[in-house]
Amino acid sequence: SSSQLLPSAGDLCTMMLLTAASFGLAAGCVAPGTCTPPAAKYSRVIPGPQPSQQWNINGGFCGAMSVQQAALAFGAWISQDLVRKANTHGEGHGDPKDGYEVLPSNVGETAKNLKLTYDEWDYNQPSPQAPAFKKWIKSHLTKGEPIVFFPMCKGDSHCPYTDSCPNGGHFDHVEPMWGIFSNHSLDDPEVYDDDVILHGSDQDLETYYRPMSTLEDDSNMEGNCKEAGAGFGKNEMYPCVDKDVTYGISVTGLATKGTLPVSLTVDTTQEPDVRMFQKPSEVHGTVTVSGLTAGSSYVLYRFKGTENLPAGPDFEQGSSYSRIPFNATDTTWTYADPEPFMSNTATYYVATPAPYSIVV
Repeated sequence: SSSQLLPSAGDLCTMMLLTAASFGLAAGCVAPGTCTPPAAKYSRVIPGPQPSQQWNINGGFCGAMSVQQAALAFGAWISQDLVRKANTHGEGHGDPKDGYEVLPSNVGETAKNLKLTYDEWDYNQPSPQAPAFKKWIKSHLTKGEPIVFFPMCKGDSHCPYTDSCPNGGHFDHVEPMWGIFSNHSLDDPEVYDDDVILHGSDQDLETYYRPMSTLEDDSNMEGNCKEAGAGFGKNEMYPCVDKDVTYGISVTGLATKGTLPVSLTVDTTQEPDVRMFQKPSEVHGTVTVSGLTAGSSYVLYRFKGTENLPAGPDFEQGSSYSRIPFNATDTTWTYADPEPFMSNTATYYVATPAPYSIVV
């Protein structure tokens, strides 16, 4: 299915999907999706996340990849394997050792255990939720905080596992959202019909631009999603959120104090699937630190492993880190790290004011 949130009998289907994916089902922008940014007066595209290909095994890693992409906005690369291993329960594929599919019931726990701060959409609030959900989306995107959302996809079941749709909502897939375009000031919290969000499908490398006014539908999907293609390689590109009850989190930062804004871009869009015995690859990261004062001294830290990310100063305890001191010449500083990290790891970049002046 769209997210490969397949019933447990679907292992054969997963292999069929892998075959389909290898033949490049989705080549180019998939209609009715739009892959051209709108001519809007105001926009904010969050650096870090990018369209990427999820792993299509064990129910599908759409949730893991969506969390992975959101974390990049705050300087962290986390393998899809490790995202799934960060939770302890779930209704989908998984087990306590290797973790579970990222679903509405465990997405908050997953983020917390990866040391990400987050705001979870309250799916228990009154229905229909779509108007408030879109306002919630906008409030985070305008602050530079990506969304992990759970849409329905045309032709899918709309509730992939028993008890996986709390409060009677519907979803089939998980996708990242990391940009907003508007003809009104981004300080205006109201949602306008011509507001457009940016999202990825997880099943191709296109960037999709979607008017907010078309985002919701009921589970029959004969409204805004009437013209959406059905089936794998089509329905992920033009999904709809359930107008009555839907799900999502916004990743708002790293769970560490005393740091500056950091984003991370990487040179991979298709992480090797180590669960299918593919060899991990070297990933090269480019870090951008913002909120700087020209002439001041700072340190960029790189931590290996979630367990080694400190909750705050002192950042120089233990041995699982490296440090790059720098003097700011502007309000931002960009650093192409010459040392790659492996794709199957978790790597966190954190920037702080230097504890002492740096002489260069």
